Amino acid sequence: MTTNEPRAVAAHDRLQTHRYVMRYPEHAPRADDPHYRAFEAYRRHHRAGAVCYVGERAGREQCAGALELHHSVLEFAVANAADPKALHKDFPEVGEDATPDDIADWLASTPGAFLWLCAFHHRGHGGAHTASHADWTAQLYVPGLIT
Repeated sequence: MTTNEPRAVAAHDRLQTHRYVMRYPEHAPRADDPHYRAFEAYRRHHRAGAVCYVGERAGREQCAGALELHHSVLEFAVANAADPKALHKDFPEVGEDATPDDIADWLASTPGAFLWLCAFHHRGHGGAHTASHADWTAQLYVPGLIT
């Protein structure tokens, strides 16, 4: 006797590879950028008591390495190419006619533009800069998803 009910898929591991080209606009070295001081001041001021955003949700035992501050909205290296009208749709405080300097100021000083992440969840293979967005977000709620 057969049934048309779908069978459960057994738990399994699957190697993921993502490869594409990022076209970064010309930008100053981060340490030479005048907005870097504001970013560093924010980092120093908010470091006390900070925990990894992912570890806080799915378990700190998954975290590895020191805490780092991540630009969660827009990478600083691409800020000068951001369309202010597009940013304004999600972040009304960024004016539709904002200049690249206005956007950089906003990125360097806006609390909602940052996430504290451990090195693994920032730059490691389970990191915001490495894993696909869908996978990175899923690991917030599925402990051990990316190993």
